[in-house]
Amino acid sequence: MHDARDEEDRRLLEAGSHAALLRSYYETIILRCRVRCRREEDALECAQAVVVRVLSELKRGKRYPVPFRVVVHKVIEWTTKGFYERGPVTLVELEGDILGDGTPFDDAETRYDLERALDELAPGDGEVARLRFLEGLEIDEIAARLTKERNAVDQSLHRSRKRLRELLA
Repeated sequence: MHDARDEEDRRLLEAGSHAALLRSYYETIILRCRVRCRREEDALECAQAVVVRVLSELKRGKRYPVPFRVVVHKVIEWTTKGFYERGPVTLVELEGDILGDGTPFDDAETRYDLERALDELAPGDGEVARLRFLEGLEIDEIAARLTKERNAVDQSLHRSRKRLRELLA
């Protein structure tokens, strides 16, 4: 049974079909997260964190010495173990732009793409955009945290939105 699964996983990895590969494991991921997390919304957040981690490793070209199914189960274990220590992963939509279609898998891929795009921004704009779009902070909260004027944060977010739309198009 595992041999056929491992062969299909190898085929998808070699083809670069990361979406199909992770989609084939999503039911396993969500079920294991539901067992480990007490609340349904925590399980969904945790499952998203698992998918984000695995997808980011795959997109960076990481190769594994063990079957992919083992990798998935280890990442689930590590993520659920540390889930409450670092808090749930959330994705705040770019205001006015729809990122993905709202499924946990698309949110994970979108978060990965957004994180890579944020790396392309100027350092100050990137920091402001991360606080807004990944942590969900309001403009006043960002200004207070970074000890900047509200207007400076507004301008930074304006530049960031414009550049992110270009990068994510």
